[in-house]
Amino acid sequence: MKRNGAGRRAIFSVGLLLAGAGACGSGGSGGVKPPIYTPVSATTDGSLYTLTLGDLKMVIDGVNGARVIEFSFRGTNVLVTQDENINFGSTYWPSPQSSWCTAGGGCWPPPAALDTGAYAGGVNATDNSIQLVSGQQTIDGIPGSVIAVTKTFRPVPESGAIDINYKMGNASASASVSLAPWQLSRVAAGGLTFFGNGGGPVTYAANTASTFMVNEMGGDLWYASAPVTHDSKAFADSTGWLAQVTPDPLLYLIAYPDIQPADAAPGEAELELYTNSSYVELEAQGAVQTLAPGSAMDWTVRWKLRPLPAGTTVAAGNAGLASLATTTLAE
Repeated sequence: MKRNGAGRRAIFSVGLLLAGAGACGSGGSGGVKPPIYTPVSATTDGSLYTLTLGDLKMVIDGVNGARVIEFSFRGTNVLVTQDENINFGSTYWPSPQSSWCTAGGGCWPPPAALDTGAYAGGVNATDNSIQLVSGQQTIDGIPGSVIAVTKTFRPVPESGAIDINYKMGNASASASVSLAPWQLSRVAAGGLTFFGNGGGPVTYAANTASTFMVNEMGGDLWYASAPVTHDSKAFADSTGWLAQVTPDPLLYLIAYPDIQPADAAPGEAELELYTNSSYVELEAQGAVQTLAPGSAMDWTVRWKLRPLPAGTTVAAGNAGLASLATTTLAE
């Protein structure tokens, strides 16, 4: 469950060694096969849609919010599965959370048609993209609102990436809506999260655990996964990218349009991290926009997944790890 809050905690530097292992499938010495991102295919099996780019695979569950339930490299999935947690995979919500209910705070659950409802659509054989469309959804805190979401998953083999375009449309006959796009990806606890520091303080939801700390090192912000006893959340301004090193270890990268703090939805931020010790939630948001009836907003996020080079030291503040993320983002 999500929370909003503005409690502050000082940011301080800490070095935490998490792992120093080689990754399967890396392109280092010893004859290990380098990653490949062709051939490309898009297929469907009932409600499941699969996009494959060589070693990379994405699986989307069309009847469960068109959420991504697998993002894997050579069979290793970086996302939490339904077998592991009731909150799983990667989904999309309208922001701010305070708009989901008339109370204006603590609103839960997310709008069902967008988060867990069935999406309709299919595969485009011409470009191997997958497009899925939600049912219509009223946002309880916005009188007269009716929105729908279209998700398009498009392979980018030349960059070893998959682009996800989210289009949120206002289907109301008369009501304007002010909302922002919000993508959430659930990954296993025990990894290392880092992202570009957009400036300003990191803030925390009320009652966030003291062990949940985002630290500035070398110009980036780092969160080394640590146990918490209750829901904990951080809010920050990033520079349009987010990296997660999984325990496997794989490097999961998400790139999105950078925004200024003033452009975030009320009570939200460009980059949010949440954990309850069961998993870590990586949350990116776009700029809030006012949509007139019949209009829509587009927001595109790029996903990449790479094996870490053999011998990589996974540690908060590691300059080599930050450089690897920067290089991979530019590919």
